[in-house]
Amino acid sequence: MKRFTNEGHTLVCFDFDETYFPHACTPDQLASVRRLEDLLERYSHQLSTMWVTGSSLESLMAKVEQANLRFWPHRIASSLGTELYRIDLDGTFSLEKPYQASFPSDFVSRVERVASQIGKMQVELEAQPGFGTSPWIRSYYLRDQIGSWSETFRMLADQEGIAVNISRCNPKAGDPMDAWDIDFYPLHAGKESSVRYVCATTSFSRKDAYAFGDSGNDLGMLAHVGKGYLVGNATEQAKQMYPEMTTKPYAEGILEVLEFDFSSFI
Repeated sequence: MKRFTNEGHTLVCFDFDETYFPHACTPDQLASVRRLEDLLERYSHQLSTMWVTGSSLESLMAKVEQANLRFWPHRIASSLGTELYRIDLDGTFSLEKPYQASFPSDFVSRVERVASQIGKMQVELEAQPGFGTSPWIRSYYLRDQIGSWSETFRMLADQEGIAVNISRCNPKAGDPMDAWDIDFYPLHAGKESSVRYVCATTSFSRKDAYAFGDSGNDLGMLAHVGKGYLVGNATEQAKQMYPEMTTKPYAEGILEVLEFDFSSFI
């Protein structure tokens, strides 16, 4: 599979699961994805595309095959933005090693100490599928727990010098019902940080950049750029926390924004 042909100066970032990629993969949904790919290829001389996803690279490749996607973006920040790849025109992936240079070598030990403290609180963390396959993220499910634990999790993570994302699970993306995503990762990683790094190390203007997402772990990324939107199928938690959203879901929502804006400046 090839990358979008050209690369322009406007950065456009997409969460993948349930934003760019619809897990149901209905014919109508995939037809909209084809239209989106057509638009991004047509204007690739103006745009630089980036997938910013919680999925591992291995999982991402399986979904790309499932949806029969035709183009890679110019960059992928996978495993919740802890791994950053640059993609050449022929589809070759190159890991951006400087991005990970500040990550702590004892990251896993730090997470284990936090998890041990949480266990002593009688709060049960359940390792998510793929746990341990990436050196820079540890993701858990927390089921049916309420109370002040979220602030305690953040305090414990802060004490260890790592970051934690806490957001409602999205069953449409394959998560369990009535559960929370608990993701630990290095302080200088994550979805927002990967976009921040790309803008800081390239000629992309943050205020002119776009971003699209559907859930709580996308909100920092959306707020960081000048034009951030939730798609219409976003989770209720995300909608309550972020005001800008499209009226349509998935790729149709992305097209709603990009087609309108492109008609005025391209």
